[in-house]
Amino acid sequence: MWLTARLLGALSALSILTACASAGTLHDPNVITAPELTRSGAAKVYDAIRRLRPEMLRSRGSGALTYFAIRKPLVAVDNTLVGGVEVLRAMDIEQVARIESVGPWAAAKRYGMTFGDGVLLVTQRADSAQQIGSR
Repeated sequence: MWLTARLLGALSALSILTACASAGTLHDPNVITAPELTRSGAAKVYDAIRRLRPEMLRSRGSGALTYFAIRKPLVAVDNTLVGGVEVLRAMDIEQVARIESVGPWAAAKRYGMTFGDGVLLVTQRADSAQQIGSR
């Protein structure tokens, strides 16, 4: 009886701690917002993605728990395909409002082609739309 009461007390405290800890960190694993990019401390978009959502750039190998394979998604800026992840290495985070990782099936549905590693959709901030498009 004593063990049960103590276990229930620990579990309720654990659920409170979990709720408090997760309240400030709820996020979509497939989306990175401008405030998150700013908080990352990175100067370039590629580095911010590596710090915030590295799973956007890698995938777990089938049947492996620790092996990760490099993903090479294409990059679309404001719904226009512009190249591979090398584009993100040159892009400043101040230019970006949102990044969304879209899987191969959704990317094929959206762009009418097959994308084995999906697409990273980058939405520019309104004040930087001409800068990226002119590259």
